[in-house]
Amino acid sequence: MQSLISLTFDDGLRSQLDYAVPVLDEHDLCGTFFLVANREPLLEDGYSHPDWHKTDWNDQDIRLLKSMILTGHEVGAHSVHHSRQFLEADPKLEAEESKRWIENRLETEVTSFCYPFCHFSRSIKKAVVDAGYRQARWGANGLYYPFQKPLDRFKVDARHVGKHGTENVDDWIRADSWHVLMFHGIGTLNDGWSPIAEVEFARQMKELARYRDSGVVEVVTFKEGAQRFRQQRRLWH
Repeated sequence: MQSLISLTFDDGLRSQLDYAVPVLDEHDLCGTFFLVANREPLLEDGYSHPDWHKTDWNDQDIRLLKSMILTGHEVGAHSVHHSRQFLEADPKLEAEESKRWIENRLETEVTSFCYPFCHFSRSIKKAVVDAGYRQARWGANGLYYPFQKPLDRFKVDARHVGKHGTENVDDWIRADSWHVLMFHGIGTLNDGWSPIAEVEFARQMKELARYRDSGVVEVVTFKEGAQRFRQQRRLWH
């Protein structure tokens, strides 16, 4: 079995919609975009940083997000407030309301959740499960998930791309395994946390598409990755 890779993007940042999506579409690659479910134009998370512009769910945003879904991208939920304080105080609201908000506006089922700040606890996980999600992404330890081993689909780890500036795309690929990548800002620090330069992102996606075209790797949404992992697990046992 070839390698599976999922590209995930946190925070619903403008830089992702303005730059990452066109690059992905150019190479026929799909991504999963975890969106914050509120109308604020800036990402407010309780920390001091430049103004990070995000989707504010205006009509143009909604049309774009719907078109992204039609072309193969996935939209997931990333809470209502993107705040550890809110998440710990009322995880039920953060999980349920973000799902409802996005589904009502995009007229599609939302089955994937991403824990803000990769913040995870048993009570938060329970709220996500009870809200009806079918998989969730958390940390940034860079784990690979071999198909022959079990997986907690509500605590799927990811590689933090951007942490070290440049990436060796070869390192993303491991046969018979699923590997999830986590992106934030595309551009500079004014575009989001832990940003990747536009040129570097374009290089990574071009190289990944080359591996895809050679049959070495398949790039799937986070939702499909979780589904395919379960299918492959059954084949191994």
